[in-house]
Amino acid sequence: MNKILIMENRANEIKAIPPITLAPAIDSRPLGRSFLKKWIKKVPYFPAIDYLRRRIYDSPLFDSSVRPLAQTLEEWPGALLIDITNRCNAKCVWCPNPDLTNVGAMDMSLYHKIIDDYGLGDGGVLTFGTFGEPLMDKHMKERIEYLKKYPKIHKVEILTNGFFLNDNIVPTIIEHGVGVDISLDELDKKTFEDVKKMSFDIVRDNIVNFLEANSKAMNPVPVNIRIKTMKTVEETLEQELFKIISSHDCSVVLNSIDDNIISNWAGKLDKEAFIKEYKIPSTNETRFTHKRFNQTNIAPCTQLWKWMVVYWDGSVVLCCADMFSQSVIGDLKSNSIAEVWNGSYMKNMREQMVKRKRFEVPICQDCDIHLSWHNLNEYYDSSGKFLKDKKFIMG
Repeated sequence: MNKILIMENRANEIKAIPPITLAPAIDSRPLGRSFLKKWIKKVPYFPAIDYLRRRIYDSPLFDSSVRPLAQTLEEWPGALLIDITNRCNAKCVWCPNPDLTNVGAMDMSLYHKIIDDYGLGDGGVLTFGTFGEPLMDKHMKERIEYLKKYPKIHKVEILTNGFFLNDNIVPTIIEHGVGVDISLDELDKKTFEDVKKMSFDIVRDNIVNFLEANSKAMNPVPVNIRIKTMKTVEETLEQELFKIISSHDCSVVLNSIDDNIISNWAGKLDKEAFIKEYKIPSTNETRFTHKRFNQTNIAPCTQLWKWMVVYWDGSVVLCCADMFSQSVIGDLKSNSIAEVWNGSYMKNMREQMVKRKRFEVPICQDCDIHLSWHNLNEYYDSSGKFLKDKKFIMG
């Protein structure tokens, strides 16, 4: 018998459901408290109550509880998200990546400059992959190996779609303790290939082989698998690949796709057209849904304190929703990390957020990924150190 932690993702808040004991090839539906949580969420007034909770918690009344941590994180970015390349082999129907025109991969000399700066500074968490598929980069082995020079970069993770997660890179990933966060999504072959436009068989075999290699390793790396599906949760739990995944030590974020799961990428994805074309179920058409609340919430956004997002060309963008680099706040080709993170532009943006003037920032005006800065407590302790029991900063 093995255990898998199934998680539920709502408004980018990942909340763990207690571990579920699973065995391959048997009914693996959630048990116990997970059923209770699902039942509670179906209570007629639950959405309104939860909406009220967020409204109160995200009001200025509670800003004093997070302000000291935010001020600490303003000194140095606790995490660095590096978009090694914004090229992607997948063409997911809910992602605007195929519309990108300014595409490329980070020059190795620029990469060394950034890593030297981060590693010689206070260091922190490093994540590969934000807007593209990082394992497409032919220098990924070298990039990972370079990090061993800097113990202050104490946690490294890769966000990947799994297509290139093969024998060429897996030994390097495991040897260097790199966490792997896989955007798998659909588990049904036909649906997978319809919505992601790449080979299901290659991805499936890569994931299975990687999980087996990781389970045999002396020091297995943390693994998270994201599944958002047009199938029901119950149908997904019965898929063969899900049962294989559940026999290994990894966490899973599992959601059926509806209009409260798909993000609009700061207005770059026409969600209404997408929902209509693919006949996606709509959640209750009220202000109470998380995504709609995110679009109206004026609390300071966690993005301006949580991490620094670096585009492939060295420019620093405002947040992880800025796939098209609309809000460039600095350039690491000519400036240091500290100069950008503590620069006048970033300070002005944070001040604007603290004053609850979010909608004066163009990229924030229609963003449904917005999440209050109170969620910084989910990732950092009071000293600004990444929580030891947190597996992934991208959660």
